[in-house]
Amino acid sequence: MIKFFQKIRRQHLAKNTPDRRAGKTGKYLIYALGEIVLVVIGILIALQINNWNEDRKAIISERSRINSIHQDLNRDLNKIEAIIEQLTNQYTTGLEVLKILENKESVILDSARLTTNIAWVLSGIIPADRDENTWDGLKVQGIKTFLINDTLTVQLNAFYTRFDGQIERFNQLPKKIRQELRELTGNCHNSESVKTIFETGIENYGESSSQLRHCIISIEKIPELVGAIAVSAIVNIKLYEELKNKGEAINSYLENQFKFLSDKP
Repeated sequence: MIKFFQKIRRQHLAKNTPDRRAGKTGKYLIYALGEIVLVVIGILIALQINNWNEDRKAIISERSRINSIHQDLNRDLNKIEAIIEQLTNQYTTGLEVLKILENKESVILDSARLTTNIAWVLSGIIPADRDENTWDGLKVQGIKTFLINDTLTVQLNAFYTRFDGQIERFNQLPKKIRQELRELTGNCHNSESVKTIFETGIENYGESSSQLRHCIISIEKIPELVGAIAVSAIVNIKLYEELKNKGEAINSYLENQFKFLSDKP
């Protein structure tokens, strides 16, 4: 029995000679290396797919932001256009009022229209401001993170920096002049005039009462304030038109660079 097991052991040793063991080891190494290569290739493919997905998400996110910026810009351009229209109205009205004030007979004949222009049109406070938008959010979060296009970043930064500066300037002296005129003309109101305006409508403001007309026209500072409003109007019209031109240039750039903006129904 012992001899039987010794025979089996010798056969086993004979089969596992150094050469044969070396051959099997080489096969195992090749197999292991193959497994490692497959794992590495799998990891690389997974990373590539992940990078592709991240790039795709970035493109979709930027496209969404570009679309929002385009909408915001159009909204701001409409607001600038409305400001220019109001300033133009104040400028032409201011010149008309100053011309009438030069002639006492014209003042008497046109007292109703004159009163309306002074106390309503020229003293109107123009809402020179803008809403917080996508660009403001990007500035807070980090422009470079969200906008790939450097040219667009520079253009938007220049436009909104100038826009905010123009708003700040207008809300200083030009707005204060209009507020002063409004306060002076407001002091001429009494319960009768207010009631009449409420009943007949603002278009009949100057005809509401003779007392109101006389009070407003007799304010000594009226010509000075009207002249200042007319001058500030023409100056700011030019500034806002320049701003509008810059905004329209950015709009054209956006629509040329990002064709999907023009593909909307």
